Amino acid sequence: MEPNHFTATAGPQEVVAKIDQKALRLSALLRDIDNHPIEIEPQLRDQLDDILEMLAVRIAATRALLHSPGINLEGAGSAA
Repeated sequence: MEPNHFTATAGPQEVVAKIDQKALRLSALLRDIDNHPIEIEPQLRDQLDDILEMLAVRIAATRALLHSPGINLEGAGSAA
């Protein structure tokens, strides 16, 4: 896996762009898994579905915050 580097100088838009890129790669991987299914336990599949749902919610919330008037996220790019 590649290291996860979010610098303190990265703005909110850059952080969201990096999250979007990772989400797109994850989506492509999941599409590949769907096209070439493997057997996994139902409990593990449910856990993976829950993780993906939480990730989607966080991405949507971050995007909404970026586009909300009156919200200043400058300098908040150091954590992601």
